[in-house]
Amino acid sequence: YRNFQGEPQDLIQTLREAGVNAIRVRLWNDPYDAQGHGYGGGNCDLETAIEIGKRAARYDMTLLGDFHYSDFWADPGKQQVPKAWEGMDFAEKTRALQDYTRECLAAFAQAEVPVSMVQIGNETTGGFCGEWTVEGQYTLMAAAAKTVRDFDSDISIVVHYTNPEKGGYTTFAQRLKDYQVDYDIF
Repeated sequence: YRNFQGEPQDLIQTLREAGVNAIRVRLWNDPYDAQGHGYGGGNCDLETAIEIGKRAARYDMTLLGDFHYSDFWADPGKQQVPKAWEGMDFAEKTRALQDYTRECLAAFAQAEVPVSMVQIGNETTGGFCGEWTVEGQYTLMAAAAKTVRDFDSDISIVVHYTNPEKGGYTTFAQRLKDYQVDYDIF
């Protein structure tokens, strides 16, 4: 990567000089197979996210942690539960999600990575963390949001949907209200 003068420079420094103030980092629970090979989606686990967050902090930037709550891409058609949580009943999965969220936020804090926003899920238009029912999806989202808020009330909570051209955003907003999902950014 090069700066505005064409000289090699850290991409994050260049972004900061261009006015960017936060770096969005996708975070997968365990993006590696049994042989330790990455699935190829960026392979950004907590350790990698911390490294990126430290680089951002050097340039006075914060981190937006995009928690996929999956081992690979989460999108409207793929909302697979992390392999470590497979077979858990709903209550166990809820506790695992809360523990994982809290542990990641604590690790960021320990590493002095400033987190300004947490995105609870990625492209949660049709599901979330292996849950496809409205009740399951939004109950887990509420648990994730509460964990973030309890950890640090100054962290903004982001919800993320896709395809605004298809409509449905009024429905999503109503569900967030009905299931008391605490969020700041839609």
